[in-house]
Order: sequence, then C-alpha cells, then structure tokens
Amino acid sequence: MKIFVALLAFVAVASAASVGEPIDTHSISSTVVELIEGIQEQMPCGFPGLGLPPLAPLRIDHQDIDIDTSVLKAEGSVDHFRLNGLNDFDIDEMKINALTSKVTYKFSFRDVNVDTVYDLKVLLKKYGFTVNLIGAGHAKFTIKDMVIWGTLKYSLGMLSGNLKLKSLEVRTHLGEVDSEIEGILGDGQINEKMNEYLAEVVELAINENEDLIADTIETIALPAVNSVLDDLSIAEIISGSGGEGGEKEVCIPPEFEW
Repeated sequence: MKIFVALLAFVAVASAASVGEPIDTHSISSTVVELIEGIQEQMPCGFPGLGLPPLAPLRIDHQDIDIDTSVLKAEGSVDHFRLNGLNDFDIDEMKINALTSKVTYKFSFRDVNVDTVYDLKVLLKKYGFTVNLIGAGHAKFTIKDMVIWGTLKYSLGMLSGNLKLKSLEVRTHLGEVDSEIEGILGDGQINEKMNEYLAEVVELAINENEDLIADTIETIALPAVNSVLDDLSIAEIISGSGGEGGEKEVCIPPEFEW
C-alpha cells in the first residue's frame, strides 16, 4: 500500500512540474518507469523510510491464523512463509496523461509463488452443508504469467498540495496455476486430485470474474489509499521512499537461514 502511494505521489509531482510548460507525456512516463525499476531493484532490501521489510521475497517466520466468517472458518498457523517473485515483472505499458491526470498501466509477472509450512483446520460453510478440511505439511502455490493492467485517475490540489485517488481500475489474468499442498484430506491420489481441483478453481475464479474483482478492488483500495494520503504530505512520501536526499545506496539483500 505504501509503495503504491509513493508511486502515485511521484506521478503527481512529475505532472505538476509540467504545469505552465509544454507537457511531454513521453518524458513523464519514462520518469515513472525509471522510478518503478528503482523500486523493483530495492524490493529485496525493503524500504526502511516507509517502514517496509524486504519484499522479494517477503518472509514471515510465524503467523497464527484465526478466521471466522459466514462461509469460512480457519484456525492454525503457518511457519517459514515466503512470498517469492514480486519483483520479477515487466512493465508492458505505462502512460501518464498530465492533462487528464490519468495513468494507464500494464505489468506482467512471470512467477509469483508462496512457499510455507502449515497446520490448519478449515471449515467450509455453504448452503447448509459443512466440509471439514484438516491439513498439515509443506505447501507451495504458484501463479505463472500473471498480467495486471488498468487505469487510475488522481487529483492534486495546487494550493493545498493534497493528493487524492479518484478512480482505480485493476484487472488480472492468470496464465497458469500450480498447487503443491501436502496433507489436504490425507496423501496419495486424493491429495493430488484436491491440488488439481484447487488450482483449477483459483484460475477460473480469477479469469472469469474480472469485472467483479475490479469493482471489489476499487471499493476496498480507493478509501484505503486516500486514508493514507490524508495523513502524509507528498514530500514525506517521496523522502520516505528514497526519492531524494543524496545518492542512492546499492541494495544488498539480507541473508536468511531459510
């Protein structure tokens, strides 16, 4: 979230700098692409100025799980959680229109995967039936060739300096999903079939519900981003993300035991 807000701030600053001058859309877009590439290089080290740990991979040593909703109840824990591949992407499109304050983007992620050890009890509650899933073991879940694209519109108060996100469209398509989760309803052929089913369900759920997902993301993300922007100035965001203040240090990723 903070990285997204920082990126939005840089886009707005670059656009605001063009006011009163001939607007070079290509130049602004190129500047933002360079910024994203800098973020991509920095992700293995994190962003201390924004309070963010290393993101490539993102590691969580231990996390207790306790979820209870109308359709799902899950309790247990995950250990040695590792989310890989967040920095393994290409920028296929990045167009900034300073006149309309509109950004058009498209990113391709080659291989995003989760690797963890889990111990969970999951109760699925639907249509009056309950399904008890008890599992424990090593788990890996992979999404390949994921494409994320869309548009966003923002506003920047020239006098107040307040930055607001006006709209956000995020669309996603998955190329391939692979599930290798041990211990789902036991082992052997049952576990193998459950993994095949899970991978198919996730792929279809994402690829066949683009409109619903886009609307849901906008409904959740728009107020969340603007809430963060209310508490931060553009100068604070840029400074915290390393956008100014001297020569940038080379990212040397920390070493981990797992």
